[in-house]
Amino acid sequence: MWLKRIFIAAFLLYSLGVQAQTDSLFAVANEAYKQKNYQNAIHSYSDLVSLGYQSPTLYYNIGNAYFKSEQLAKSILWYERALRLAPSNEDILHNLAFANNQIIDEMDIVPEFFLKKWIRSLYNLMSSNGWAIASILFSLLMFTLLAFLLLSSHARTRILLFFSTLLMVLLLIASISFAVIQNKQIHRTDQAIIMPLSVTVKSMPDEAGTDLFTVHEGLKVNILEKVGDWIEVEFPNGNKGWIQQLAVEHI
Repeated sequence: MWLKRIFIAAFLLYSLGVQAQTDSLFAVANEAYKQKNYQNAIHSYSDLVSLGYQSPTLYYNIGNAYFKSEQLAKSILWYERALRLAPSNEDILHNLAFANNQIIDEMDIVPEFFLKKWIRSLYNLMSSNGWAIASILFSLLMFTLLAFLLLSSHARTRILLFFSTLLMVLLLIASISFAVIQNKQIHRTDQAIIMPLSVTVKSMPDEAGTDLFTVHEGLKVNILEKVGDWIEVEFPNGNKGWIQQLAVEHI
């Protein structure tokens, strides 16, 4: 019993210590940012990341600090990471769009099937945690309506309760599905950002390959295949080619 209490007390003290350290680093980083000392801000924000702290606000602040220090690729990288945690955040969307406008490469984006785009806009309304909370609420409403349905003896009321319960079932299924999709989005490893100022895209995974075209920092790519130190990537316009793995950083 005493060992259990000591363990709990030690855990609480450790948690409080970590929280205090996190708050302190955040304060230092935010102050450095306000003073326009962006490199110090980046250093303190990065310490938070090293401690395992994750939040859209933290990633967004890192993106802002990199953008202010004129490191375009890094800023886009962290805006993209922030967007995965908060896909409907208007500030993140605005700053990411502004940063993307600074990219040298102008590529026509491959049109997306309207139904896929519509579904994506739906599950991007909330984060995975948000959809998980929504699913709990829908399940509670579903069981409440089901209880009233079983207890009700009025025909019209039963019909109304039946369709209301059915609606809650559909919303529950949708919210669980969206939570799973958003969680997969957070942990996907097939997207990356071009980091160097310029990269030559090859026709095959070898320096002897034909030079296809050149791309520049900040461009978002999909990773298709890996061969040794090379990766095959797909660009926003649908073109494909090989670049060295060191040229990108995973979102």
